[in-house]
Amino acid sequence: MSDTPKTANWQDWSLLGLRVVFLALVGIWMWNAQTPQGAPQYASNDITIALLVGVVAAVLFGVLSLFPAAHKALPLALIAGDWATALALIYFSRGDASLMIAAGGILIVTGMLRLGAVWGAVQAIGVMVAAGIALSLVFGADQFALVLPTYTQPFLILGMLAVATGVSGYALTQQLHKRDVELAELHKSRTAQLTDMRERTRAIYEMAATLSQTLEYEKILLAALNAGALGLRESSRRGKERLVSVVLLVRAKDNALYVVTGRGLVDRDKYLVIPGQSGIIGQALTQGIPVFGNDAKKDPELQYFLAFQDIRSVLCIPLRAGFDSFGVLLYGSDQPNAFSDEHTEMLTAIGIQATVALQNAMLYRNLLEERDRIVEVEEDARKKLARDLHDGPTQSIAAIAMRMGIIYKMLERTPAEVPAELKKVEELARRTTKEIRHMLFTLRPLVLENQGLNAALEQLAEKMKETHNQNVAIRMGRDVEKVLDGHQQGVLFYIIEEAVGNARKHAEAELISVGLYRQEDVVVVKIADNGKGFDLSKVTNNYDQRGSLGMVNMRERAQLLDATLNIDSAPGQGTTITIIVPIKDAAAVSAGIERSVPRRPLATTSKLAVAVRERLDNL
Repeated sequence: MSDTPKTANWQDWSLLGLRVVFLALVGIWMWNAQTPQGAPQYASNDITIALLVGVVAAVLFGVLSLFPAAHKALPLALIAGDWATALALIYFSRGDASLMIAAGGILIVTGMLRLGAVWGAVQAIGVMVAAGIALSLVFGADQFALVLPTYTQPFLILGMLAVATGVSGYALTQQLHKRDVELAELHKSRTAQLTDMRERTRAIYEMAATLSQTLEYEKILLAALNAGALGLRESSRRGKERLVSVVLLVRAKDNALYVVTGRGLVDRDKYLVIPGQSGIIGQALTQGIPVFGNDAKKDPELQYFLAFQDIRSVLCIPLRAGFDSFGVLLYGSDQPNAFSDEHTEMLTAIGIQATVALQNAMLYRNLLEERDRIVEVEEDARKKLARDLHDGPTQSIAAIAMRMGIIYKMLERTPAEVPAELKKVEELARRTTKEIRHMLFTLRPLVLENQGLNAALEQLAEKMKETHNQNVAIRMGRDVEKVLDGHQQGVLFYIIEEAVGNARKHAEAELISVGLYRQEDVVVVKIADNGKGFDLSKVTNNYDQRGSLGMVNMRERAQLLDATLNIDSAPGQGTTITIIVPIKDAAAVSAGIERSVPRRPLATTSKLAVAVRERLDNL
């Protein structure tokens, strides 16, 4: 049955309907057939039995059509039913030649179209054999040989119908097969085009998402290279093609081009510096348009790149903003004519987006430098204030000591005034001492500079217990201090000190817990208390009308670290403050991008950086 064509269910039902109509017409014809004398030609019992055989065969075929699991048996049921129908109709019609041609022709033609060439031939031969058996039963075995010549024409007609239908069906099947092959190829081609289009769209989407989520120039350049590489990898060449891509920026001091990052480069290529004045790179920078190239090893500047020696297609996209060129995106393929106009349009759009994103990244980086400078000035001012407080109040204490000497003399002259004066000096000394200790510790704990954040927090816990009888528990991971620089430790200390102070004043907590631990490329800080808590939404809504700025101070200091600060509290459930601090350089390490030299200072070496710096100065 392997060559039996698979047909749709509607075709089977159409075949069943045709069989029913045929049987109905045969029944009408046999009921109305009369002898020359006007008597019925066929007995009613014979007509009923003949039609019943055909109906049973049709019903069996229809029942099998209702069950998908039984569809494999449909050809056998059709062949057996047609044989039985042909035998019954020809036998009970007493070998009527016209009915034999009509019944056999209908069964052979429809069966051949439904079953195909091979099984259709089996069905046609079986129908003619059934006709012969019916004739032998009608005329008897001894008379069959005598009457058979008179049925030569009906058998010949049935044979010709079988042959004609088989040839036509075979030709039609071949045409349908050819059409199916062409449709399959077209579907495969369209699917490949759709897949390529989806990959390019996804590449551009991922690049746009990266550009909107990051202001780190390394990630921007990496996203541009990835988008270009994915956009150029067509499915027809995938796995066979080698792609090379590189970003070169114009150096500010001499307008030469140096490698910032790339894909598929050898180590030697990462340190190359080229003039950028000739070949396709010079043409792209001069004209400000994408330029194609063929044999890279014949290009006057690309020939120095080892990775481009076997490259047969090159596309150079200028990185421009206005009328200024800041560098190029360079893509190479070892396949000839690998880049189409569609690729050019897509990569040009990528170049424009990358240039704008690089400008924003450089501007953001310069702003960060300005911010760090301001923070550093603020820290210097705090240190100076701490020194001034240390020196100033100390002198006051010395003055108190001198007054004590004067009081000794008062003991001799006016002893009655001494107790009152001593009381005033004592109060002044106590108040000054407390203020000195408090201000020195909060402004710049010396232990923070000398011993680190852990020691400073332990001392904070001791002072809270000593001064305010407040229990504070400190837990810090062993590797936390190693990944935080001095600036980060200082800012974190002030945030924790503010949070602990707020909890002591407002939470009425028995215990305040401070935990610091590292989690992948961030440091997580949690300050939790078991106090009375508060309604966070109410406090946040009217916070600008309150005198205290503790929460504002904590959020502003968290922003200095590019950290996120989250406060979770509810009445009766205590308060938890979570701070997530990114570890410096963790993103660059995890990205694993290729750099030309060990951490080139892009913010000072490229022409793009100089232009951004001028823009920042003009704000």
